[in-house]
Amino acid sequence: MGPPGFLVFTVAPGLGLPPELPGVPSAALGPRQIWWVATAAAAAMGLGLVRLKTIPLGFGTGADLDCAAHLIGAPHLEEVVTNVLEPLSHQFIVAVTLTSLMSWALLGSFTAVV
Repeated sequence: MGPPGFLVFTVAPGLGLPPELPGVPSAALGPRQIWWVATAAAAAMGLGLVRLKTIPLGFGTGADLDCAAHLIGAPHLEEVVTNVLEPLSHQFIVAVTLTSLMSWALLGSFTAVV
């Protein structure tokens, strides 16, 4: 399991709203930001309940919280017309995700040393 920050702030929101290249049409910013913050908060609380096991049903409740935002669904456009090639978009998503993983891993390593 990777660093918790990576799971909360990159993986959980990225499953519903993957990173997008600049210039690619997308849904309105406000609803996307609300969904992202709600997803990150639910993932943080869910992982906390799973990890701490403070209540008897902690694992089930935590897993439910982790899935809640994805059951609601992220805001998307009905149809996206763009000149951006699909492989370029996939390369961008992979690059952003790996960069985030490395950033969180370095942050965790540096704070563990200090």
